[in-house]
Amino acid sequence: MMMKTTSRLLRFYLLGDVVVILLSLFQGGDWLLNTQMAFACSLLITLASFRSYRTFVERRVDAGLIPDDKFDQYYEDDQENDDDETKSALPSIAKVGFKQSFQNLALSYKSALSLYRILSYGVLFVAVLFLIRHDTLDAIAFFVGLSVVPLSSFLSVLFVKKGFE
Repeated sequence: MMMKTTSRLLRFYLLGDVVVILLSLFQGGDWLLNTQMAFACSLLITLASFRSYRTFVERRVDAGLIPDDKFDQYYEDDQENDDDETKSALPSIAKVGFKQSFQNLALSYKSALSLYRILSYGVLFVAVLFLIRHDTLDAIAFFVGLSVVPLSSFLSVLFVKKGFE
């Protein structure tokens, strides 16, 4: 399941990159260099984030720290429960306070500050410095290249919901 999702996302990313390459060929100049460097950095950041979060979740599962799903009762198709029981359970589930949010943040800081993510942002920084140093930075082209991965992710979700693949 994970490999299928990853390969589908990579196909969307590459398709989006092909569209940006075609656009860059019409724009000329340094567009191709800017968009491709930005796309590579954005893809690297996304993969690093995915890897660090996956490692974080695997460690929590191995340690038995993932609690039971509070919403299991709502996934069932059976409607055997009375409406009174459902109504009484809703307020307790909806109360997620500041303390719980802070605990989640404190537990996930390792994922946010992982070596892979820091290095990938470092690569992005060096790429921008490289382009500035050689007087080839085109901010619009760079942002177009950076936007390929997030937009492709968004569009892949839309197409999967519609049933396309």
